[in-house]
Amino acid sequence: MTSDYSVELFDDPAAVLDVAGDLLAAEPVVWSVVASVTHHTAKSFSPGGPRPEHPLWWAVVRDPVGVVVAVAMRTMPHPPHTVWVPDLPEDAARLLARAALDRTARSGDTPLTSANGPLGAVRAFTDEVLRATGGTVREDRPECLWEATRIVRPDPPPSGRARQATLADLRVVSAWFDVFHTEADAQSGRTPEEGVEPLRIAGAQRWIEEGGVWLWEDGGEVVQLTGARPPSFGVVRIGPVYTPPQHRGRGYARALVADVAQRVLDAGHRVCLYTDQDNPVSNRVYAAIGFEPVLDQVNLAIDRTTSPERTPPSVPAT
Repeated sequence: MTSDYSVELFDDPAAVLDVAGDLLAAEPVVWSVVASVTHHTAKSFSPGGPRPEHPLWWAVVRDPVGVVVAVAMRTMPHPPHTVWVPDLPEDAARLLARAALDRTARSGDTPLTSANGPLGAVRAFTDEVLRATGGTVREDRPECLWEATRIVRPDPPPSGRARQATLADLRVVSAWFDVFHTEADAQSGRTPEEGVEPLRIAGAQRWIEEGGVWLWEDGGEVVQLTGARPPSFGVVRIGPVYTPPQHRGRGYARALVADVAQRVLDAGHRVCLYTDQDNPVSNRVYAAIGFEPVLDQVNLAIDRTTSPERTPPSVPAT
């Protein structure tokens, strides 16, 4: 299948912002993941400097008349190094897949085994990958993006108070960051994903130093953690949100997320977050706070243990 779209690959996040910044700024909630990751990476990126061991690239998609219409990326530092696929027509999504396959083959990156984004585009992307690599595809995580413009605080609130984390909290913050993904899988009934590396203490320290970690404290004990990314194009994305099992069911998460979201709105920013659609508890909590669904996404995983007929990719990636 041919396409009138074009795909250009980038290694430099600053160059991506130069080329696609207007697009990201036009719909900053929809593009919050790409914008925040790209801005964050640009802060520490040095052109010509040492590259990380994990795949790190962006793809700018242009329509038939050359207008930038989408940005994809593969920047996740831990396995399976998921490709973030934007909402695209089928032919453009397949072209993106061929460019990603070409990049992977040329650079020796970890094989493409996971993609996340709107279902239609992700399905077309993974189908094209399967044509080249063989295997099967399965849905392993449906997600929803939410935005709140008005916050409803719990009344009455739970006992305790919200406070910003300090470096004195580094040990508990780093430990809770480490278990967040495993606990989220357990809540939604999935087997925890293999190969997910714990967030290192240095990462937790950076979050704290940037003012991005909030804690709920009750009776002198820290009982809940809520993270918030720095604003990108005026949007703050909340997450992770973690409550240890022994402290759940007491309203701490609802109270702290509402508190952090209200602070974001009071600062003049927009606020959004993602939920796992397989976790009904978190979806009910965020809806009660005032968050409303914006769009649905899905994570598709490629299982390469089966090998049907393959068609080698042929795409010149610029």
